[in-house]
Amino acid sequence: MKIIFWNIRGMGQLARVRQLKELMSQEKVDIIGIQETIKQSFSSQELERLSLGGPFSWNWVPSRGHSGGILIGVKEDLLKVENWEQGEFFVGATVRHRILNFRWDVLVVYGPANHEVSMSFLEELRMGCQEAELPLMIGGILISSDVYKTKAQGLVMKS
Repeated sequence: MKIIFWNIRGMGQLARVRQLKELMSQEKVDIIGIQETIKQSFSSQELERLSLGGPFSWNWVPSRGHSGGILIGVKEDLLKVENWEQGEFFVGATVRHRILNFRWDVLVVYGPANHEVSMSFLEELRMGCQEAELPLMIGGILISSDVYKTKAQGLVMKS
C-alpha cells in the first residue's frame, strides 16, 4: 500500500496537475493527500481525470483566498471510506482495507500561515488525535512558518 502527502502549491496550473497524475500512476498510489491546492472546489471531471488506475473517493477543504486547500483521495478497489471528517485545517477519512478488514483514520492537515490562528490549528489537531479510536496516520504541513515556537499545554513545538 502506498500513501503520498504532497504540498502541491496550487492545482490551477496544468503542469502541476500533470505531475500529480504522473506521480500517482508511477507509484500506484492508494491514498493521496494534497495540501495547498488553492482551489475552492473540484468538478467531478477534474477528480475523474486524477483517478488513474482505478476509481477513487475524494473529499476536500476549500482554500481561503490564495492559500490553503486540502484534497484527499482513497482508491476504492482495495480500500473503503467508511466516514469522512472535516475541520478548518484538515480533512480525514476512516478507511477499511477490503481484504484484511483493518480499519484506521487518515488525516491530511495544512497548518496556518497566519500565526494568529496557530493555537486554533493546534487545538483542532489535538482534538482530532484525542477523539481517535482507531490507529491514526497524520500527514501534511503542520505549521507553515520558517522557525518559531508556540506553547500548547506545556508542549513546545518547533518547525
